[in-house]
Amino acid sequence: MLALAAQTAQAAEPATPPCPAASDLAGAGITLTRDAPQMAMAYRFEDGALTSYRADDSATGLPPKRETYAHPLAVTLQEMSGRRFELRYDADPQSLASLPETGEWQSKVTLVIVGETERNGTVTYRYLGTGEVHIGACSYPAWQVVERIDMGKLQSAFLKEYAPDPGLVLRVTRLDPETGTPQSQVAFDAIAARKKKN
Repeated sequence: MLALAAQTAQAAEPATPPCPAASDLAGAGITLTRDAPQMAMAYRFEDGALTSYRADDSATGLPPKRETYAHPLAVTLQEMSGRRFELRYDADPQSLASLPETGEWQSKVTLVIVGETERNGTVTYRYLGTGEVHIGACSYPAWQVVERIDMGKLQSAFLKEYAPDPGLVLRVTRLDPETGTPQSQVAFDAIAARKKKN
């Protein structure tokens, strides 16, 4: 009788959905969400390219943003408020897949804004090793990669934590380009597989 009651109680508990994987990204996609300040990132493949859609709490005043990637670490196109910002790489970003073996990847890069060349420079990705990213009940092994973009006075540096499965950058820390000191971070509270619309 007690065993039957225990089985009934277990059956009543909602099943915890499995942690999203690369197969979900190839399907309807994956959503990452943050509670405060509110932000949602939805990822899916469109015409064979990884694409993300970002929506923030309207109180922040930040417009929605769409990005396209040549590799999950490397943005090629950003669309926001009707404007297009492109990063054109001389080298093929797909070779970033070998970053743990090569240790570093570098390319000349051109920033194009609304069809006009704005700046030229270099982008460098340096592999630091592996770590782990926890999002809700899910945990993912992740590469620790520092991205540096140098375009004269325009410089940026980020620590990107990339999980090969599901194939996404799951956490980003902005670094001071001169000292490497962390300045801010984008992390998430939940990750879920998107459901196909009927």
